[in-house]
Amino acid sequence: MQNDPHSSPYDEPTAAVNLPQGPVKPVSVTAGSGLNWVSDAWALFKSSPWMLIALWLVLLVAVTAANIIPLVGQLLTPVLMAGFIMGVAQLDRGEKLSIESIFAGFKNHAAPLLVLGGIFIVTIILLILVCWLFVALAINAMNSGSGVAVVLGAFLLIAVGAFAILMVVFAMWWSPSLIVFNQQRPWQAMKNAIIAIFRNFIPCLVYGLILLLLYLVVVVTAGLGVIVVGPLVIVSAYTSYKDIFRPV
Repeated sequence: MQNDPHSSPYDEPTAAVNLPQGPVKPVSVTAGSGLNWVSDAWALFKSSPWMLIALWLVLLVAVTAANIIPLVGQLLTPVLMAGFIMGVAQLDRGEKLSIESIFAGFKNHAAPLLVLGGIFIVTIILLILVCWLFVALAINAMNSGSGVAVVLGAFLLIAVGAFAILMVVFAMWWSPSLIVFNQQRPWQAMKNAIIAIFRNFIPCLVYGLILLLLYLVVVVTAGLGVIVVGPLVIVSAYTSYKDIFRPV
């Protein structure tokens, strides 16, 4: 596809390369899709590696700087991640990628993305408090000599709380894309992202294991591999979104 000399990272996404537009729903895909998400991301990464690395470094620096004020980094992360993913979509359409792409989320979708960041912060804080309550109940049950069933029940509640935290964290992987490409509201985007996880638990497990192996590469290379793995992982958020969410 020829590059559009008039394209801008701040333009609204246009329908291309099978990018789902309008109302979408999560569908179930095969276990091997978890590998395809990463391989497709690698193909996109190779088309503009230095610019994607630069975008990732800008995102990293921006979030780190914002975190000087507690929680501000978490609040801005969905906006910056959306800008990165919009840039990847631009690259996928055969258009030129630029550093300013990382700030595209502030241009067209800042309000819902900031709300998404706020929802994420509040939800995680509440879930952590609930988990600490369950931990206190478990400790109290053990110290008071309560029955095994009570102690096991308390630990089961802790496990459920931890699982809920993981679901919210992983929901943030696709929620920004659902907001910028499909105009979904923040709560709706998070709900659909969580539904997508449950419908694709095995592919997500395969995907998670591959990402774990990639981060082991980072460890083996004394951290140097993160320059490639970091942006590659975010590109895979885009490729997995394209595969799972289909037009209604």
